[in-house]
Amino acid sequence: MSKNKKLSLSGDSTEKFIYKPKDLIWAKMKGFTPWPGMIVEPPLDLLSQQRRANTKCVFFFGSRNFAWIEEHNIKPFEGPWKDELAKVSKPAAFRHAMADIDKYVDNPAEIDGQIDESCGMGNHATEADFDKIRDGLDSDENPDAAADANNGVVPHVVGSPDESDAPPAVVEENNANAGATSPVVTTTPTAKSQAKRTPKAKSSAAVAVSSKQASKAASAKSAAAQKRRISAQQTPTGATSAKRGRRTASGDAEQLESPGAVDYDGASSSSLAARARIETDAFLGTLTKRTPNAIALLDRPVVTRPETQTIDMNSRSNTLADRDITPSDQTFGFLGLGMMGSTIVKDLIYTGHKVVVWNRTIDKCQPFVEAGAEVKDTPMDVVEAADIIFCCVSDPKGAKDLVFGNCGVLQLKDLRNKAYVEMSTIDPDTSMDIGEGIKQCNGRYLEAQIHGSRQEAADGMLIILAGGDRTVFEECHSCFKTIAKNTFFLGTDVGNACKVNLILQTILGVSLVGLAEALALADRFSISLNDIIDIFDLTSMKSPLLLAKGKEMAKGDFNPQQPLSHMQRDLRLVLNMAENLDQSMPVTSITNEVFKHTKRLGYSEHDSSAVFSNFYPDQSLKQDIETISILENLTSSSGLRRMRWASV
Repeated sequence: MSKNKKLSLSGDSTEKFIYKPKDLIWAKMKGFTPWPGMIVEPPLDLLSQQRRANTKCVFFFGSRNFAWIEEHNIKPFEGPWKDELAKVSKPAAFRHAMADIDKYVDNPAEIDGQIDESCGMGNHATEADFDKIRDGLDSDENPDAAADANNGVVPHVVGSPDESDAPPAVVEENNANAGATSPVVTTTPTAKSQAKRTPKAKSSAAVAVSSKQASKAASAKSAAAQKRRISAQQTPTGATSAKRGRRTASGDAEQLESPGAVDYDGASSSSLAARARIETDAFLGTLTKRTPNAIALLDRPVVTRPETQTIDMNSRSNTLADRDITPSDQTFGFLGLGMMGSTIVKDLIYTGHKVVVWNRTIDKCQPFVEAGAEVKDTPMDVVEAADIIFCCVSDPKGAKDLVFGNCGVLQLKDLRNKAYVEMSTIDPDTSMDIGEGIKQCNGRYLEAQIHGSRQEAADGMLIILAGGDRTVFEECHSCFKTIAKNTFFLGTDVGNACKVNLILQTILGVSLVGLAEALALADRFSISLNDIIDIFDLTSMKSPLLLAKGKEMAKGDFNPQQPLSHMQRDLRLVLNMAENLDQSMPVTSITNEVFKHTKRLGYSEHDSSAVFSNFYPDQSLKQDIETISILENLTSSSGLRRMRWASV
């Protein structure tokens, strides 16, 4: 370690030290006292981590772990700092670290060998840890099963306390007694055996080798190099693997009292609890960065998908039966037999309209064939057979594919005397693109946005918001009278109807989230949700829709009337539309995030009232308990199992 003089911008003379590998230093991490360490070359897992400028890789004595430390938090070990910093802290872990560095000064071979072998080996949680999370295994209660879940290889940590107490000869003897099929731990020629973490093949860590391969290793370095080259492979479990299963993930929790690890001897319970909360956050952050798909298992409850509802062609709405409807003589085509489309087609057939249908899943067309509809193989075939074609699909992309895609509407080059009515919930830009394509082929275009639920469609109580060609609107009068209680023509400008529909959906989405949040608070106060709904029904705020959704939330019945995924789609379209206008919509943005999170919980196909599940306190508490239980299993070998988790 060399020292030179450097002048600061203020002109004051300061000392700056240039550190080289193997320099003994004092290093300070945030939240810890200065700790004895050594400048080393970084392991591979540290190289992949983000770090600030002017940092050095430090090996901490005692804990024997690595970290990036900024240079201004590093001081030479020898000199005026030694006497001063050595008096700062005297816990057992600090005394152990001081003894470790004194041992290194007398005999550096052991620690140097450990550092050399640690380069390229992961010091954090691996894929093997998440195999246990996925399979619900507890390494303490079922070590053999834990080893099987990790492809027969149990991860180890450098400096594991269970194995560091035994000399290499003892470990090798135990492996020999385990039999020829038992996994073998190769050891370095040092006073204490340093076992290694063994993640899966895609990890950069070393893997366990068989006993036959270990016996052929000429030296510790060649054995370590051979491990790095061999992919992870499954080995039978035995006595040795069972013992190692109890030490799984011990290194992940040995980072509480010191900057690298912790010695629990002599530590108070209050200090352990405080450090455990800090370490849990850091541990979760490490797991999330390394394996985002595995950590998602922690907070994703199991949700039963709603049953697929079949269309009942024999049922009739009393409201629809009371209407005097004269069916048009024209043939109407219908593309898409989803939740809304199938209900609309059923009503059209019931009122005597001639209908030609197409659907991606041909099986859904069979009930309509039996009721009198005609089925075609492609959207283009429907256009050829019909005078006015309706389209009702789930999103803007699907709507454009039916028009511009292979065997789509525009494959029929001449649409003279044809009209196209877009009923899908789409954004204004998509509607204008479709309208332009239809007009270029001599066709007429009308956007007819439908506002309402599946039950309202069955009762003929939808709201129709139309815009575009007025003649098409008039020709569709009998159809609109069948499915809607009110119809509005918003002008010849294409896009206006889409804008109005999305604005109405924004009001609905924000109202549902507010209702769900309020009912969740009432439930937390142990107030009956039915009482809240009954009182709400007597106020001036009452709304038939909110009352119906509130009752569904109270019962937990999320039978889809308007799928939650469709509501989130509408909010996304609204935000995109507002972004183009630089219009701030903070409440809608938050509402959209709430619906997105509810989709992530597994309620995508449920009714939009399922957003209540995002706030329900029992569900979140259940997730907290499950998360804590998994963390206890991962950190059991380091003593965290004995602690009480404050978050519960």
